[in-house]
Amino acid sequence: MAKATTPPPKNYKGVMVSSTFTDMKEHRQKAIEAIEKLGYKAIVMESSGANASVNVLKASLKMVIDCVACVSVISRKYGQVPESPELNPDGLSITELEFNQALRLKRPILLFVMSEKHPVTEADIELDPGNRLKLEAFRKRAKKESEDSKLHRIYEVFDSRDDFAQRAAIALGNLKDELNNQVARPKARIRKLKVAKSPKPYPTPEPTSAPVIATKKIATPPALEAQPDYLGSHDFVGRAAELDTLDDWCAAPPPKPMLLFEAPGGSGKSMLTWHWLNHNATKRRPNWAGRFWYSFYESGATMEAFCRQALAYMGRRDPEDFRQLRAPELCELLVDALKSAPWLFVLDGLERVLVAYHRIDAAELRDEDVETAKDQIARRDPRMAIRPADDDLLRKLADVAPSKILVTSRLTPHALVNSSDMPMPGVRRELLKGLRPHDAEAFLRACGVSGNSDAMQSF
Repeated sequence: MAKATTPPPKNYKGVMVSSTFTDMKEHRQKAIEAIEKLGYKAIVMESSGANASVNVLKASLKMVIDCVACVSVISRKYGQVPESPELNPDGLSITELEFNQALRLKRPILLFVMSEKHPVTEADIELDPGNRLKLEAFRKRAKKESEDSKLHRIYEVFDSRDDFAQRAAIALGNLKDELNNQVARPKARIRKLKVAKSPKPYPTPEPTSAPVIATKKIATPPALEAQPDYLGSHDFVGRAAELDTLDDWCAAPPPKPMLLFEAPGGSGKSMLTWHWLNHNATKRRPNWAGRFWYSFYESGATMEAFCRQALAYMGRRDPEDFRQLRAPELCELLVDALKSAPWLFVLDGLERVLVAYHRIDAAELRDEDVETAKDQIARRDPRMAIRPADDDLLRKLADVAPSKILVTSRLTPHALVNSSDMPMPGVRRELLKGLRPHDAEAFLRACGVSGNSDAMQSF
């Protein structure tokens, strides 16, 4: 079988302009003018005429094949997402697909990223939660020199239309010099323009000793996504007061986005929150953008894994799309998404990320011995997260209104209290007490215990 080769560009020197359209008309015109002043042909969608969305996608990818270089501009909108199971199975925007095509074909890319200072109208900002996640992931990925590199490609950040015009003119002038040198030295490598080598649109997962928790298909918001489902050993009984507390908390506006139930192991924290999440949460507040349950009791469960699974659910993505992002990047994406719409998250068994329970004998460690037990990792506060980045994420999760974060833990993390051991602003801490006598009797009977009612309640 003949080996596939990279399609060569057309004989004419064409430079493609890739960006969203409605919000970038003036910027695109500036780029077109700069390209044509240098004696190149601007390859743009404006000159292709109207087509159906899939035909537009085919036409745009063909333009990348025809060009000798690509000017890629990332604004504050994600852009049109053509529906095509064959050509666009991951639901990416045309702009991101064009960028991926340029990477695969190893076309030089001049990358321009709109800054937060750039004046925009509300119509020019991406509001869809799923597309916001895709846009932020695209911005971060595009800046990297290659998919498996920690380095960044050469790119420009622009603060205004005029700033973009100036930076584009300079970059295109440098590009012309490099392309002319390529003609003189066909085998010479372009030194100033960094071209990514990976042909894949997303990063290849890095080797990891921790297994990926999710093996089932991720639910589509607002349906409940659980990692994994909670399996109780008996029917749920009692807890009327705690259910009322949860109902009142979820319906209330800020300033308490986070509710934490603290109690020893075996107190029923998981069963209480799972029952409320499934039976009460949507009745009390029906407008959740989505509900997400994550258990830290599972093998391989970490805060980074939690972020990847949550972002995949919220953005309708594959968790592997976020595999190469580090904790600070995952934290930024997740917090921004939580602030954009009312999501309901449950973090069950959060003590498993804390120093106190990050031990070989953690499963056998008694709760009353946690404060005095020798720390096998270092002499650190047992309520601190084993990874400092996790403490930072926990603090930020306490300020994600309009979303709500429900936590169960044997200990209240150090990151969620102040120097006086009082909950930080945004955190409501509830100490989960035992069952009331009549509820305890119902629980015992549900477990197969029989006897006199008074005697059972006294016991």
